Amino acid sequence: MSEREYKSARAMDLLSAKTRGMDAYMNQHKLDVVLFAGATGAAIAAKAGYPSVMVPGGIVSGTTESKDTPDYPLGVAFAGRAWSEHKLLRLAYAFEQATHARKPAPGLNSPLAARP
Repeated sequence: MSEREYKSARAMDLLSAKTRGMDAYMNQHKLDVVLFAGATGAAIAAKAGYPSVMVPGGIVSGTTESKDTPDYPLGVAFAGRAWSEHKLLRLAYAFEQATHARKPAPGLNSPLAARP
C-alpha cells in the first residue's frame, strides 16, 4: 500500500469508526462508555483511536444443533473516547466485582481457583 493509499484508508477509518461511528453514537445517546459483547468493540475503538478494556463477561453454552461442545468464556469490551482510560478501568473493575464472571477453566489449577 502506498503512503497515499494508507492515508486515504486511515481517513476513512476515522470517519466511519470515529466521527460517524463512536462519536455519533455516544453523542446521540449521551454516553461515556459503550459496552460490547466479545472483542468487536476493541476493534471498533482501535480504528477510532480510542481506548478499550476487555474483561470476562460470562460463560456461553457450547451446545449447538449438531453436537455438544464445551461451554466457553465470553468477554465484554468497554470502549470510550480518547483519554477516558481512567473511567474505563473503573467501570471494568466494578463490572468484574459485581458479576464475578472470572472463573478458572475446569480442571485448571491456578491462583484464581483459590479465590473466594
